Amino acid sequence: MSSNPAEPTDTGGQPATPTEPNPQPQAPAQEPETDWKAQARKWEERAKENAKAAERLAELEEAAKTEEQKRAEQLAELQAKVTEYETREQIAAWKAEVAEATGVPANALAGSTKEEIEAHAETLKPLIAQPQPAKPQPLIVPAEGKTPPALNSSALEDALRKAVGAN
Repeated sequence: MSSNPAEPTDTGGQPATPTEPNPQPQAPAQEPETDWKAQARKWEERAKENAKAAERLAELEEAAKTEEQKRAEQLAELQAKVTEYETREQIAAWKAEVAEATGVPANALAGSTKEEIEAHAETLKPLIAQPQPAKPQPLIVPAEGKTPPALNSSALEDALRKAVGAN
């Protein structure tokens, strides 16, 4: 057993009673309501200030660059553009070559390598219908489905004269 009066002593399985009675449990201290609109305005204002500072920093960095650094950046940009154009031209040439070999239109082909373009052409080839020769138009009989005139009637004779063009 300890001799410190602040430490609780073992009471043999029974709960220890505190020395000071606490009649009511204390409610947690309430924090003041947060004004979210005010907080949003505050952060928006800080963001605007930071954006202005970032623009100013970029201007200072640009001014501090030497002429050689500026030219090096321009050269890198132009080289990237040339590479992009060369790649486009190479892909267009591959598409034209594959289109001629397979019969699939070049504008229907997709891919960034010749192998991809060829694979796409092989996929599309069975789907693209080859032009079929025009079928001859069926003969149209104008009186088809109508009841013909009786053989011994004058209507048959009139129809024959009209068809032949004799009066």
